[in-house]
Amino acid sequence: MAAKPITRAVLPLLLAVVSVSCFLLKTDERVDVVIAATDLAAGKQVTDADITITAIPVSTITKDMPRKTSQVVGHTTKVPISKGKQVLLSEVN
Repeated sequence: MAAKPITRAVLPLLLAVVSVSCFLLKTDERVDVVIAATDLAAGKQVTDADITITAIPVSTITKDMPRKTSQVVGHTTKVPISKGKQVLLSEVN
């Protein structure tokens, strides 16, 4: 009869572990953002060749990060943007 109380204690613990695991997996979710594929000088009109897409954790995204190339292609850079750096909407006109 001692096995039943142990089983009752283990079930809530198991459910808690599964819940935490599911939460942690969701925080690993990634989203696409635009980054500079080349060094971009201030005043440069951005072309498709100048940018690329990379995935970052969803927990690090801000409203200033474009998620589509169409949000920056054709726009002009306000500041220099180094290759590999995220392009921010506030950095383009």
